[in-house]
Amino acid sequence: MGSDIRLEAAGQSAPRPAADGSAALRPQPDGLLTLRFVISVRDPASLEALRHARRSMLREEWTLGRDSEEPSLDSAIFTPAEVVWTVPLAEESRCRERLKELERRANRTLEELRRS
Repeated sequence: MGSDIRLEAAGQSAPRPAADGSAALRPQPDGLLTLRFVISVRDPASLEALRHARRSMLREEWTLGRDSEEPSLDSAIFTPAEVVWTVPLAEESRCRERLKELERRANRTLEELRRS
């Protein structure tokens, strides 16, 4: 199975540091992080497969629920060119894994569409 659909990390915005009674600045433990991913697709069918996979994952969230601290994929902003998702710093790795899963599902969906 090829990787016609890719979500490529385009950077992130670190949480703002907070002063805590000293001149030293340090990140807030409950700070937010903005993840940015460029959407790389070969054709309109690839973009539609990505949309389909996202809708499927959202339905699973709504039906099965999610952990109380886990950010919803619904809060991520999707455009035809990129994904921007602001998440708690502590949830960064889980959110990156969710986006990898989205990419895998989208490529699987695209393969199924091409076979039919």
